[in-house]
Amino acid sequence: MSISSAFNSASSGLRVTEARADMVASNIANASTAGYTRREGTQVSSGGTGGQTVDLRMARQVDERLAAMSRGASAQLGQANVTGEVLRGYLSTLGDIGDEISPAARMADFQAGLDLLANNPSSASVQADVLARADTLVRSLNTASNALESSRTLAAASFQSAATEVNSALSDIANLNAQLRGQSIGSPSFSGLMDEMNMRLDALGSQMDFQSRWESSGTLTLFTAGGTELVNGTDAARLTVDTQSGALFADGTDITPNQPGNRGITSGRMAGLSQMLSTVIPQMKLQQDELARGLVESFQDADSSLTAGQPGLFTDGGAAFDPAQSDGLAGRLGINANVRPETGGALWRLRDGMSAATPGDAGATAQINAFIGAFDTARPIATAAGLGNSARLGDLASSMVGAQHNIRVSADSQAGTASIRLATFEDGRSMVEGVNIDTELQKLLEIEQSYGANSQVLSSLSDMIDTLLNAV
Repeated sequence: MSISSAFNSASSGLRVTEARADMVASNIANASTAGYTRREGTQVSSGGTGGQTVDLRMARQVDERLAAMSRGASAQLGQANVTGEVLRGYLSTLGDIGDEISPAARMADFQAGLDLLANNPSSASVQADVLARADTLVRSLNTASNALESSRTLAAASFQSAATEVNSALSDIANLNAQLRGQSIGSPSFSGLMDEMNMRLDALGSQMDFQSRWESSGTLTLFTAGGTELVNGTDAARLTVDTQSGALFADGTDITPNQPGNRGITSGRMAGLSQMLSTVIPQMKLQQDELARGLVESFQDADSSLTAGQPGLFTDGGAAFDPAQSDGLAGRLGINANVRPETGGALWRLRDGMSAATPGDAGATAQINAFIGAFDTARPIATAAGLGNSARLGDLASSMVGAQHNIRVSADSQAGTASIRLATFEDGRSMVEGVNIDTELQKLLEIEQSYGANSQVLSSLSDMIDTLLNAV
């Protein structure tokens, strides 16, 4: 090897050593930087007229398969967490089956009050106690209805907010695509842009599942899990939502989850919020209304003092039940004013019937027993409520409370599973992408040795040249 060739090789070695030192220093400095991906350099040799030289090729350490699995688990966790986020306040207000605040407990308490009245039908204090228990039952349903509406409002606001966040992320990805065009792969600026892209995709992963594809131009194309295009080059779709129905659109294309024929999303926080608005909350509301309908109709049918169109003990805002006005009945449920002394009514109508004109026999129990019998009669339930085809009032109340709490229990179980999967995948990504300070410090020792070796070669070459020049 000639002196010039040796000089070129040693010089290139020093340049590579300097680049490696800069790369390792950057890894150490950014070890705790969110979104930073560890850089690794590979030395490659190249021959030429000037002799054998070496170059450093730098690459971000990523595992796209692990990243995709991590984002998928993040989407599942985001969807499962929606249930607790939206329904936590409502379910706390509703109470569990064994809680005294729940409609199921209030129903049993009211039934027990009627049993006491049957044993002492003439007692004004027992009559007043029955009215108080009926009021408490009604308030439990009114309060639950209001709380569920608050949950629906929260879900609608969160759905709109999530769409805004996704639109921002999609726009950022399109902007990053514009910056990536023409970048030299492996350059510091390219690696920095790729880190930013990685962070945007991770943030998007909790909101929705998606597919991605790198194009020959160096840009990323993004699709929904069903194949609807979200980002193509520098163009990003805009998501819009219908907060009433839970529908989701990308530039007008329906990507609502779980809709046959749609090429939409299948999981993620947006999918969970969509399901809340389209299915879960409407069904919960229907269950409440069916329980309220059962109370109104049962006590209308059991009251022998009524004529057609007259309300029973439980009313729809003071009126008799109207099948055309059943939506929201739980929130309007009330007590017939005919039994309230403060509004001109009389407590004895709890014994004799809501439309009785005058007090009956003080010891009469026929009407009270008819009211008690209403609890033993199975009544039809709307199929869409998901609580079977028919049930007695007490069973319907318990089924409703139990079914609604089971939604939260099931979601928590799914969240636990998704959380474990996400932690596993994130640990795997950390092993690949993360920076280990000890390992990087060991690399610095190797770089120091390489630097010393190349410096020694250059020093020896300089001495040789000096010797040759002195000999001329």
